[in-house]
Amino acid sequence: MGTRIEAVEVLSFRLELPKLVLERMPGEQRAAIPLQLAREEDGTLTLEHEGHESFLRFRLDGEGAELIEICILHDAKGVFFQQILGSLMVRFLGDLRARLVFDPLENPSDEPWAEVSIERGRTSWPGLATQSAAVRLAHAAAEGGSVSASDGESPPEEPLTAEEEELTRLLARAETAWQEYQRLKRQRE
Repeated sequence: MGTRIEAVEVLSFRLELPKLVLERMPGEQRAAIPLQLAREEDGTLTLEHEGHESFLRFRLDGEGAELIEICILHDAKGVFFQQILGSLMVRFLGDLRARLVFDPLENPSDEPWAEVSIERGRTSWPGLATQSAAVRLAHAAAEGGSVSASDGESPPEEPLTAEEEELTRLLARAETAWQEYQRLKRQRE
């Protein structure tokens, strides 16, 4: 994404994540994007892009954090949207419906906005779709089962997208290459 996002018009959202993940984000993302986590007077936590106008506000509930407010303004190259909000939505199987309003000088199309939809961590939005597929494959590998979102229920089996199929093939090839490497390594010893 190379275009600046002027604003994100949020239509609906749902996201819950462990409080510990939220507390670690500023340190973990330091190289990619400077973040600051601040506790507000009302007890909420605000994760903000330092020196910018974008932030996410969370209500704490025990060891969890629930997203209660999204504000993304003047997001150069969509970095905060893509790497922070989008990544959290995909990783923690969140839901988001929003319109990204682009800088009209950088985006000469008829529609200066695009609608983004993330449902239970799945999306077709460029950049996030690959993350979504990788998260689903990681869940499947950890559970030894099918590639689907897991939330305690047994969701109906969904067909894999083309990206998910490609990731599955690449992971299988990597596993085969790793096993061959291990076999050759044992032979040399």
